[in-house]
Amino acid sequence: TTILEAFTSGARRAKVAGFDAVELHAAHGYLLDQFLSPLTNRRTDLYGGSLVGRILFLEEVVRAVRRAVGPGYPIFVRLGVADFLEGGLSAEEGVEAAARLVAAGTDLIDVSGGFGYALKAPEGYSGQGFLSPLSRAVKAAVKVPVILTGGVTEAEAAAALLEAGAADLIGVGRAIA
Repeated sequence: TTILEAFTSGARRAKVAGFDAVELHAAHGYLLDQFLSPLTNRRTDLYGGSLVGRILFLEEVVRAVRRAVGPGYPIFVRLGVADFLEGGLSAEEGVEAAARLVAAGTDLIDVSGGFGYALKAPEGYSGQGFLSPLSRAVKAAVKVPVILTGGVTEAEAAAALLEAGAADLIGVGRAIA
């Protein structure tokens, strides 16, 4: 498809431009997340229904990007592991999705959560690295590095989360902007 070709050509361009890896964004309501989330995926064909159908396009993208960039080039997926909305992707499905993406050729899972742009810590998730319950669950299910992103604003907190085994890496953006 045209969309699949756009993902593969973009990944190929990133590699040629000298980037060390490519990350596919499958969180926060962007296109790949729209396929994965039952909040937006109402399809009744092969790409809808159960998690197996909803994740199919994302698996196809990962496999196509892998073919485009070759076996030695790292592919990351920023994965919205849970939507935190009624009727949305559950954490259990998100962890299964992470494992399926690794089987498809993903080299690293960048854990995020929440559907849409504004993520506030849902009830039961608080403090520095509030998504650490999700990163821990993904880390237990996959044998690739896991990044914990979201809510880490202090270097000491990042170090403590790593020391506690919540993730292999900490993603920090706004805190250093």
